[in-house]
Amino acid sequence: MSICWLTNVFAQDTITDQKIKFYVGYDLGEMAFNRFQNFAGELGIKFKNNHALRFTYMNVKLTEKHLSGGFASAVEGENISGHWKGYDLIYDLPIYQFKQRNVLIYGGISAGYHNNKYQHTVLNEDFNHKTNTVGLGVGIREVNILNIKGLYANFHVPLRYYFNTLDETKLGSSTVKKVKLEQTIHFFIGYEF
Repeated sequence: MSICWLTNVFAQDTITDQKIKFYVGYDLGEMAFNRFQNFAGELGIKFKNNHALRFTYMNVKLTEKHLSGGFASAVEGENISGHWKGYDLIYDLPIYQFKQRNVLIYGGISAGYHNNKYQHTVLNEDFNHKTNTVGLGVGIREVNILNIKGLYANFHVPLRYYFNTLDETKLGSSTVKKVKLEQTIHFFIGYEF
């Protein structure tokens, strides 16, 4: 059973718009968790068959509260902040399109590069971690939200494999946790042209 066959079985009704569309969005979710410091977003192209190719860019100052909080849970302890720069190229395939034709569930594959810097906010200690990544993701995308033509929301949950493991690292009495597989959540709001 091939992926192409699965895509056709589940997405036969997805070819609703015969135009190629470009879109750009802002990662409202990641930025809200980190007090809107710097920028995170996506730029993409949606093809006639609802496949999409997109580029995501993360340049986020990570707050101590977010890193050590229950949601991210990347750090045990206090006084650690960070900076995340990430680039992903993602190819999305339609899985299911709802009858109203503007809500699409998709799955995708990705390749990227991520650089995370962590620093102790009191002590003069920090470290940098760089890695290439590959991944899978799922999401749900809705276009024409609030009855505004072209306005879209994209909820995306990627799972990334780190080629270069982020080993558990102590900064002061706090610990940055080990990461080999990373799962994040993104909520993009944008406009489709």
